[in-house]
Amino acid sequence: MDVFIWNTIIVLSKMAFYAGFAGVAGYAFLGQVFAHEQDPARPGVLSGICLPLSLVLLAFAGNAVWFFANTGAMAEDGIGGAFDGFILEIMWDSSIGEATQVRVLGCLAALGAVMLLACSAKATLVKWARHCLFAASLLMLAYSFTLVGHVSELTALEKALLMVHVVVMAWWFGALYPLKHAVEVLNDDGLIALMNRFSRQASVLVGALLLAGTYLAFQLLSSPQALFASSYGQTLLIKLVLVLCILALAARHKFILVPRLNNPDGRAVLANSITLEMVIAGAILAVTACLTSVVGPTN
Repeated sequence: MDVFIWNTIIVLSKMAFYAGFAGVAGYAFLGQVFAHEQDPARPGVLSGICLPLSLVLLAFAGNAVWFFANTGAMAEDGIGGAFDGFILEIMWDSSIGEATQVRVLGCLAALGAVMLLACSAKATLVKWARHCLFAASLLMLAYSFTLVGHVSELTALEKALLMVHVVVMAWWFGALYPLKHAVEVLNDDGLIALMNRFSRQASVLVGALLLAGTYLAFQLLSSPQALFASSYGQTLLIKLVLVLCILALAARHKFILVPRLNNPDGRAVLANSITLEMVIAGAILAVTACLTSVVGPTN
């Protein structure tokens, strides 16, 4: 198979893994709100296990396809090369194989947490076990990002910053669907309280995301001029523009749309705006997948 095809599969599988990871993070932080605060007359899908289970399986499938696609790209021998035993053994012992193994463990931890959702929510031990499994899952999945790509060659501090960047990104993007769903199932007081709480958290965490991302970008670029002169820098600029767009939408939600929720069309306008934010988030994940697969820093 052509290298372009393998690269396309690698990018798409990374996007699937990112989406599943973000969805798990969003559900871990926000999903269970709806079990307590949603309007009983308007039950929603987030109160069951179908959605979080689908997200875990999406992350698992994306991780598996990513591993075999990298094996196929290395073998350069068509689809059969992706399942060549000798090449698979080499890949399994590489950094890509190590990241794949850590991600499998992270997905299994998330799967265990999802299975505990079927247990009684009133059992304190079950709730603590669920929270611990979600936390372990997010930490392992975030750690896997430090094992491959450009950051794997940097210092422990920079790897820690990457983990912060990844977890906050997953929390933010993964929270968008639960927030959109909240517009449909929460009463006015519950929705306003949730949006305000999310805005307060985002004002701190998104700042950490931007600082960590900016520092890492400067470490990976050979010079400030490379931001405009290299393919990596230009792709990074596209990501920056998209991030500024999503920040503008988040500010619009906080300062304009949430205070107007009592208007007749307030909920519809907010839901449409969150949908647009989800589209931009998807574009950011696509650009990130390209940055870490197709283009790379020059230094």
